[in-house]
Amino acid sequence: MFTDKMIRGLKHPASGQQDVWESGKIRGFGIRVGKETKTFFVGVRVNGKYRRISIGQYDEAGLAGVSLKEARDRAYQIVGDAHAGIGPEARKKREERGTFGAVAEAFMQDYASKHRTRDEMQRIINHDLSGWHDRQITEITRSEIKELLRVKARTAPIMANRIKALISKMFTWALKEEIIDSSPALSLDPPGGSEEDRQRTRKLGAEEIRVVWNSFDKLGYPYGQLFKMLLVTGQRLGEVAGMKWSEIEEDGWHIPNERAKSGKGHLIPLSSLAREILADLPQFGEHVFRSRFHDKPLQSFWTAKGKLGADIPPWRLHDLRRTFATHLRSLGVDRLVVSKLLNHAEAGVTKIYDRYAADPEKTAAMERWANRLLEIINGVPADNVEGRK
Repeated sequence: MFTDKMIRGLKHPASGQQDVWESGKIRGFGIRVGKETKTFFVGVRVNGKYRRISIGQYDEAGLAGVSLKEARDRAYQIVGDAHAGIGPEARKKREERGTFGAVAEAFMQDYASKHRTRDEMQRIINHDLSGWHDRQITEITRSEIKELLRVKARTAPIMANRIKALISKMFTWALKEEIIDSSPALSLDPPGGSEEDRQRTRKLGAEEIRVVWNSFDKLGYPYGQLFKMLLVTGQRLGEVAGMKWSEIEEDGWHIPNERAKSGKGHLIPLSSLAREILADLPQFGEHVFRSRFHDKPLQSFWTAKGKLGADIPPWRLHDLRRTFATHLRSLGVDRLVVSKLLNHAEAGVTKIYDRYAADPEKTAAMERWANRLLEIINGVPADNVEGRK
């Protein structure tokens, strides 16, 4: 076994170099003594090919280089990696990419660069998973993940499910990229209950609508008006965000096939309130809702929503569409008309109903909702629209 005294006693040859092998537990571990240096190494076979891997110069003066203990620890790792078919280059690459923060950054650039919920993913990484950023991803255990999710589920079960889904995606991606050898997040149960997440029923009551509408006003263009249009028209976020001036005609807003989620475009009658919102918007490009610098559909919706500061129970943007539909029914609008406005594909009697556009009924329903919205916004007494006929 090597000792510091023995290594310091090794004489430097006048020329060439000499290899001295340790007879301890680490097979292939040794030190090469040159004219001026003493360098630790270990000889291993990686995938059947023999390699002599340099570990570093011996810290003979106690000022720089590698100590005997550090060399042994590194040799143990190299030998273990070699048995797993991992060479030093692959190990270095893993270590460089190995912190959770670095993996998360690579994941966002690769997997999530154009994902529709990219902003929400980044918010979760920055906020809920911030404590892991400086740790090696291989150190994060299954029990740690379960505890983090368990704590979150106590106060926010739906968000706990989303965090779990993101963690699973990230570890699966890291596994495919050969950053980790196994995923501790496989087959985790949704901490907030899968049925609860699938069957959300959140809708805004009258007072909540008044609060968020006022917050939309404070947010301003473009997101404030975009969020208003979600509530006024009941259409999907991607469809409203991608609205073009060329799609707006005298009879309403024509969503083309290529922009409709169902692949079937449809006509949305625009109420007087919707027309009023559009009339106040600047027209300096193709898109109705755009940034000052880029004429393309907006993103970062959840970042903008986070700035609202509306003091109501947790809600999400899709709840505006559910609010639209629920309150239309509460106003006595026929279910089939509501379904047509939402562009839902239904079978049976609705399929027969589909033979005509039902534009008069749709137009009347939109105007009725606009009038009720104005009552709510202006403070007409009503605890909730539900039950109002």
